Amino acid sequence: MNWIRYFLAAMGYLALLVPPAFGGTTWEAANQAYQNGKYEAAKVNYLQLVRAGQYSADLFYNLGNVWFKLGDQGRAILNYERALLLNPSLEEAGSNLRTVLKIVGNDDQPTLRDRIGVYADYFPLAASIAFWIFAFSIFFASQKYLRFIVFWRRLCIVAGFVFLLSAAACVWIGSGAKEANRALIIGSAADLKYGPAVSARSVESLQIGERVQLISERGDWTFCRASTGDLGWILTRKAERIVP
Repeated sequence: MNWIRYFLAAMGYLALLVPPAFGGTTWEAANQAYQNGKYEAAKVNYLQLVRAGQYSADLFYNLGNVWFKLGDQGRAILNYERALLLNPSLEEAGSNLRTVLKIVGNDDQPTLRDRIGVYADYFPLAASIAFWIFAFSIFFASQKYLRFIVFWRRLCIVAGFVFLLSAAACVWIGSGAKEANRALIIGSAADLKYGPAVSARSVESLQIGERVQLISERGDWTFCRASTGDLGWILTRKAERIVP
């Protein structure tokens, strides 16, 4: 039926002309609400965008600002971290993150693993490129009468070294901050306990903004590894994954 095809084609054309109401309108409404000091309304709109999977560094940065205005420093830190995960060069998010960490009394400097983890996506690529360069250069370096044989041998050594270093970094860092089980403490009085019970003895107290590695869940409790390496249980609501 030709008229059905024409109707569907016309509807498709109109869909291209009309902007997506949810994304654009919600973003603008959230920004307007924030500028007017209506932080609760701004939070609701920003969270709608997060639930819809419309992630961006600007979205998480703005959401971090909203949570800070609402007095929730833990979630402010979490969203600044998420913003930096998507855009490590977003200076405003880095500056606000350091400020809020000082406010909550968490002045711990990032570990070497955390600093290197920012570049976790590059190590597999570097390892792959270095491997193929090593493979080609070792072939040419084995040819006795080839010109520039010294160059190929040196390139072989350098490429092999880069490959081993990048591969070791991949094993050590993993996915870095993007690892699915990495989380941040967002609630105060988060005690790491020996067992999944309020009455259990505490291993240590965790600060807001401290990173933990989630291992398993049991009811309202999560078994995890703290940044110190200690294992224990925390209330699930006290931590949230960095990757949404």
